[in-house]
Amino acid sequence: MEGVNVSIDRIVVDFTNVYWTFFNPLRQRLCEYYNAVYYLKDKGFKYRVRVREGKHWAYLSYQLFYARPSKKHTLRLECPPESLVHFQSWISTIGDNATDILHVRSEVAFGIPLPLSELFVLSLTGRSMKKRKGTFYSNKGHQRQVAGYCRVYDKKLELLQRRGVRIEGELTRFEIVYKPDEKIPISVLVQYPPLFNRLYLCAQATSLGLLKPKLQQRVHGLMRGELEQQDVTAYYRREIVEQMRQRPTLDFDRLAEEQWEEAITVPCAILGDLISKVPVAL
Repeated sequence: MEGVNVSIDRIVVDFTNVYWTFFNPLRQRLCEYYNAVYYLKDKGFKYRVRVREGKHWAYLSYQLFYARPSKKHTLRLECPPESLVHFQSWISTIGDNATDILHVRSEVAFGIPLPLSELFVLSLTGRSMKKRKGTFYSNKGHQRQVAGYCRVYDKKLELLQRRGVRIEGELTRFEIVYKPDEKIPISVLVQYPPLFNRLYLCAQATSLGLLKPKLQQRVHGLMRGELEQQDVTAYYRREIVEQMRQRPTLDFDRLAEEQWEEAITVPCAILGDLISKVPVAL
């Protein structure tokens, strides 16, 4: 499958050992300058700050709720790469006041220059792909932060409906949460592109008329959202996978490896000001 672009939709990082004497003045400045929302929670992280300016946003979370009393705690940042650039003046100061900067998770997007109606998507790990309001989801909404959570939707239509932006050609977006088993130092993230081939199959649904009628019926049902994966027996799922792999497929791993450095260079440079390609053992 050609012409696919890999990008980062949002990134989540942990700054370790950040002193309260740094965080508290920072959140005060954000509240004064950006009218940021500051609130307390009784689970997860205790202190939260939500910053917005136009289309740009960032979430800050500080001190795990059940952490032992201390003068320093983990500060978590979540935002899209464009907002990292926009808020660089104050985000870059956080890294100067932290011991380590660790990648927690990110949303990796594959931009496919084909309409969603021409794509067949299937989970290979037992997740049941569900189609709701024209978008395919894996797992449930409250699992959006789980490794491998994905959604597949018509990006061209979304741009038109939500932003009034018209683009030439077709564009489908396949977004997957990349959350390694262990947090990765941001300086060496370039060495760890995500591996998604074992999770999902995405194929261009060409020549479906050549399939046997029962198989063709199930493929169409899955593509239209009339069937969920648990509605199709394991036998037919294996047959479908075998047939669809004979068509143009999206090689997630190869594309991520080829485009990973370009996708994460700017975020890593802003967050850590250092990118290392020297192999390390985590």
